[in-house]
This record gives sequence, structure tokens and C-alpha cells, in this order.
Amino acid sequence: MPYPKYAALWMTLAAATLTPAAPGASKTPPTVDPTYGLPIPKQPKAPAAVSATQWIWADTKTDNQTISLRRAFDLKAAPKKAVLYLTADDFFTLFVNGRQIDQSVPDPNDRDVWKRVHRIDVTPYLRAGKNALAARVVNAGGDAGFLAQLEIDGQAAILTDTSWKVSTDATPPADWSAVDFDADAWKPAAAIAPLSGGVWANVGGLQGWPGYEAVTAVPYLAHLTLPFARVADAHPGAGAFAGADNLANHSDAVLTVTPPPAGATDVPSLLLDFGKEIAGRVRIEPLTSGTVIVGTGESDDEALKAPWGGPHSLILTPGNASYTPYSAFRYVRLTFPAGTAQDPIRLRVSCDHKYYPVEYKGWFDCSDALLTKLWYTGAYTAHLCMQEDIWDAPKRDRARWIGDLHVSGEVINNVFADKFLMEQTMTRLRDDVQGGRPNTELPNNHVNTIPGYSCSWICTLADFHRHLGDYAYLKSQHDALISLLEYMRGELDERGLFANKLGKWPFVDWSPEFDGDHPMARATTHLFYVKAAREAAFLLREMNDAPSAAKYDAWADTLTAAARQYLPDAATDTYGNRLQENAMAVYSDVATPAQQTAIYSKVLTPDSPSWDKSGALLGNNPVLSPYYGNYIIAAMSQTGHNADTLRVLRDYWGGMLAEGATTFWEGYDPKLPKEHFHQFLQADNITGMNASLCHGWSAGPTNLLTERILGVSPTSGGFQTAEIIPDLGDLTWAEGAVPTPHGLLRVRAARAASQLTVTVTVPQGVSATVGVPGSGVTINGRPAKSIQSKDGRSFVPVAAGKSIVVSQI
Repeated sequence: MPYPKYAALWMTLAAATLTPAAPGASKTPPTVDPTYGLPIPKQPKAPAAVSATQWIWADTKTDNQTISLRRAFDLKAAPKKAVLYLTADDFFTLFVNGRQIDQSVPDPNDRDVWKRVHRIDVTPYLRAGKNALAARVVNAGGDAGFLAQLEIDGQAAILTDTSWKVSTDATPPADWSAVDFDADAWKPAAAIAPLSGGVWANVGGLQGWPGYEAVTAVPYLAHLTLPFARVADAHPGAGAFAGADNLANHSDAVLTVTPPPAGATDVPSLLLDFGKEIAGRVRIEPLTSGTVIVGTGESDDEALKAPWGGPHSLILTPGNASYTPYSAFRYVRLTFPAGTAQDPIRLRVSCDHKYYPVEYKGWFDCSDALLTKLWYTGAYTAHLCMQEDIWDAPKRDRARWIGDLHVSGEVINNVFADKFLMEQTMTRLRDDVQGGRPNTELPNNHVNTIPGYSCSWICTLADFHRHLGDYAYLKSQHDALISLLEYMRGELDERGLFANKLGKWPFVDWSPEFDGDHPMARATTHLFYVKAAREAAFLLREMNDAPSAAKYDAWADTLTAAARQYLPDAATDTYGNRLQENAMAVYSDVATPAQQTAIYSKVLTPDSPSWDKSGALLGNNPVLSPYYGNYIIAAMSQTGHNADTLRVLRDYWGGMLAEGATTFWEGYDPKLPKEHFHQFLQADNITGMNASLCHGWSAGPTNLLTERILGVSPTSGGFQTAEIIPDLGDLTWAEGAVPTPHGLLRVRAARAASQLTVTVTVPQGVSATVGVPGSGVTINGRPAKSIQSKDGRSFVPVAAGKSIVVSQI
């Protein structure tokens, strides 16, 4: 079976139920995910053999550098057919047996010229006996490499590798490219990376490289061809369109474009709308020759004015599909330059949507359709971030960030219950800072170099373990957990407070005083340390390491005592007047009950000036990002104010939907201008279209609705025990399901008059407790026994199967 490493994964996915659990048989879930309900592929296609071709360069690299490369070889006979594939990052001039044959040149409309592979028939230039390939290669700046593969009579004969010779002389000898030139004094070329490795990994493809698609295929990802939904704008300019009005929702429809003659300045362009945020690349299938410039954007403004990654100039050859690099987008702009084709250009346009196959196992529905839509929007946001790893975003940074995963990973737990990609991403994040040394040794740095993100790694591992309960995986992380905790302990001062003694970046949020080494950032990081230490002790108990669990429980106690002694404002009984620090004080359980009351009434309540000096909810972006909004809504709910928490969900995340979002944005401000909104968003301390419109760290509403409204939370590894504590806020009913290793745990909570009815279906293997407010609690019509009271609620155990719990409120 191909891909033995991934065989178990695909067998597990293929065995999953193909029909997702939906909120009611007669309802269609409000998701825009184009893969919702699709069958899970049984196994990936086997790739072709991986090419041994390597990117090569000199052993030293500088900007504005030109090098000379050559490879001499013998042929027993003149070839019947010889084809050379080559490209360079950035440009090349090719010589065959001393004769200049081809070159690549800069293109002001295309920053990725190096992705356009040149295919040259070199049959006429080769001969029996000695031959030589040679190239002058230019690095204009940044990464540098040269890639070539000569196929003779259908077989790869010459590849770029260390057998090539290189010279960095600015002016090589006049005969340097000739067959008989003596290059013995030249150095062997340096192998920089394999064909799809190094800095050239995940770049969206080398257009025209033989077998590249198979070589670079990720075996656990799938592809789906998507048509665009509508033509948002058609500008024929000095050319003409035919068929544009009939293209929408048909990936096989043909567009005909008549480009203007050379010299014309008003060129044809189309703006296509795919109707939703998607992750993948634009596919152009040409039926005739020509050129098209393609720009993508998550918004129409981005596609039109500043396409992410720059515009991409695609040279169209019938029979060879052309692609843009992988990214995330909704809009695509096609521009047809003047003078690039004598005859009309005919082509098909679609998206090659790349996704990680999952089943929507969990679901949610409630009496407010907007909140239901928010739940599915968060789920789709997290799903789009599931790519080669679970990334922060499919457009930017396309990278592993544990702060983002702490939010999106819990969405994945609640909706998809995925193990493979979660474990792979958590492992890689931790390995990234270990430097290849044994996990028993201290890491080189904090996870992602951020002290608070080391806390995020521990908390993400704990959340994942409670949901999935993969004890073998957990035990494999034992030493990595201990060494990270010990590294974290080195950050404390003599008072036992986090002091950033290692001089790292104590990032908390993109907000003043929280995005650098400031007392507020250090205090909030300390509070997160408490949460992480407590979660670490839980994990160590789950691994039967009682001594270590006791050690870090004691450390959590010490951290808590230090926080309570040094961090609160005695005059207000809060942790300052900012949202982030107070939210973490509640989230970490450091704040006492009296402090929680003060924190809510003076800071977290949506009417507090801490949200915005003008009094509007989340009135300007520097107050906080959607990332830390996750912890703030959790803290608001934790203090018992779900009605206000739902108000924030509707106003903030619902505000994104009102502005046309189909996934949650990296940054948001409800008061920013609605026209050209993308130009005003703020992220990474940058204003503009750099901001991602699909960001995993913004998906918090999905978790809040499942865990704090529906009230379902596992309390031990693998959902062996669970609490179900519905708190409807201002809703009249909510229902849904959460995946467990034992099956779906289903809940419906409904309020009518003075009665709350909670109907649960608990799978065998889960020991569940239901917590309800009020009195006169019954289970299946009989007075409940074994009632325990806590925080104004009655907690009663429920057996496996269906139970109906009713309380008088």
C-alpha cells in the first residue's frame, strides 16, 4: 500500500461516516465549506518517483550576484529527442555546446518569473561524443538557485547536482561555455535543496516541470475543482469578451478574449468572484496560446490593487494547464496584455481547492440563526487552516503558530476530532525549538520564541488530550513537556513573577503595552504561566507521573500566590483597567471570586470604557485582536454573563459577517469604513491588505458556543468523564453534538416559562454529569438523586443513552 506512514490515517478517515451529523434532519447547516459532506478519499494516489534534481548554486550567495555553471557529458550517439527543463531564481542565460539558446528575463508584471519553467528542444544542438550545458545565472536578491533536467529519449539523463562546476568570477573566460573548456579549477556546485524543498517548498508549483505535481503532492491532502460564482466586473477595454456572462458556476465553460493590438493601453480585464474564501490556486486551462496576468485577493480591493504575492504572468500553451502559487482568496482578476496573441484566446478558469479531508462530526444550532452561522464560520475558518500543517492562515503566514492553534485546535477538537494533523503540528512546533537535541535537555527557546506561546503549547496539548485521549502520543511528549516547564522557570525573578529574564518577545496581543516587553505584557504572561503549570500537572497525572505532577501543582500554587500578591490593583480589586490582563486573570483561575465580580463590573462588561473610550463595542482595533477576544469571551462567560458574551459575539464576529466575511478575519474594527474595508484593517502592527481574512486565531466563537452555551466539556483524557452545563444566556434553546472517541455526545437545552429541559444522549464509555440551575430537578420524570450543588447549580450524573433532565428556574 502506498504511503505506509499515512496508511493508518487514510484508513481511519475512509472508515468515517460519510454523511455529516446535521442540526436536524430537515435543516441545511449554514456553512459555505465546499467540502462539507464529501466522502473521505480511501487513500491518496501514488506519486511518481521523486526526482533527484537539486537546486544548486555557489557555496556563497550574495545579492546582485552572477555565477557561471556548466556540466560536461558524453553521448554514445546523437539523441533522437532531447528536451531540457530549466529555471533559475532569479534569471538565467543558457548555452549548449557554446551556443546561446535561451534566457529568462525580468517581468515588471511578475515577481515569480522563476516559477515559469522553460522547456527547450535541444535535439539539434547535441551530438555524439562530448557535450556541455552551461548557464550564466543571476541572483537579483534573496534566495538563489538553478534547476535543470535534461531528458534524452524520454529518460532523465542530466540533473543539476554537485557534479556541476561553478565559478563566481564576474567575467569568465571567453570560451567558458564551449565543449572543450577545462573547468577542473572550478569548484563543485553546492546543492541547496531538493526539487520541492528548502525555500522552494510549498510555493505553489513550478509551472511546466515534468511530474512536479506528483513529486510535491501531500498525501494527506485532497483537491477539488471549484468554479467561480459570478463575474464581478468585466472590462473589455480595447479588446473584446465572448462567453463571460455564461461562465459562472461552470468550471468547464470557455471564455474567449480578443486582446488588443500591441501598443494599446486599455486592456481587457475580468474580476471573478468565487463567492467565498477558498484555499488553493487559480487553474487556467488554455485552448489557444496567449498570455494572461492573474492577481488574487481575499477581497476585491486586494485582487484589483495589491494582489497577494503580486500579479502572476502565465504563458498559455494549449494542453498545459497553468497555475498561480497556492494561497487563499475569494477574488481573481484576469488581465490580457496588448499584443500577446494574434488570435482570440480561449481558456477555462477554475480553482484547484486544496483541503484536508475531515468529517463535520460536531454540530451546533440555536434559537439565533446568526450565532449558528458564527459557529459554522469558525469551523470553516479552522478547516481552511488545515493544510500541510495546521497553519495560522492559508494566505499569510502559512506557518505553524501555537497561539493560533490554541484557538483553532480546540475548534478542530470540537468539530472534527482530528488526531493526525493536530499531533503532527504540535510535535513540529515543539521540535522546532529543541534544536535536534534530546527532549530531556532544555529547548533553545520558547515555542515560536514567545513565552506565552510556551503556555499555549501546554494548554493545547491538554485540550487535545481531554478530547481525544491518545495516551501513547501524550507519553511521547513527556520529556518535551518537562524540559519546556524547566525552561519557563528560568524566566522568574526573586518575587516569583515572570520577568522576561531571557530577553524574549513577551507578545500577548496586537495592542499597546501587550505587543512588547512592557509590565502589562509580563503580568499577563505570568497569569498564563499559572494556567499552563496547572494544565501540565493534569497531563503528568494522566501519564501516571505523580511526583512530577505534584511538583508542578506546587509551582502553580506558588505562581498563583505571587500573582495575587503583586499584580492586582488594590483600589479596584481588578488587574488593571485593560481587557487582556483581566481576562487572563479569570481564565487562569487566579482571580478570586470577589475579584471576578469586580473585574466583570469594571472591565469586562461590554459597557465598560475598557472596551473603547467612546463606549462602542470593540471600537478600535488597538484595544484587542480577535485572537485575544477568544480569552475575553471565555472569561466573560466564566464569570456568569453569557447574555453579554453573546452580545459581543453578535456585534464583533457578527459584524464581520455583516461586512461580507465567509471566514473570520485576523483583525477587525466595527467602526472602520465599510467601503474598501480591507485597506483599513490592522494586523501585525500593519494597516492594510496584509491582514488575513481567514485566520485560525479568530475562530473562538465556535468553542464558546459549544463549551459555554451548550456547555459540553471533557474533564479527563479521551472524554472518559464530561460535564454538561448549558447556559443559554438570552437564547431560548440550543442543541448540538460533540465528537468523543466513544461516539457523539448530543445535547439539547430549551427554556420555557420557568423550566429548563436538558436532553442528553451520552455514548457508552463516557461518564457524564449535567449541571442545571434551579430546583426540583428530575431525570426522566423522576426526582434526581445524588445531587451535588456548586455555584448555584445542581449536578446530577446521567447514564449512557438518552436522559432528560428538567429543573425549575
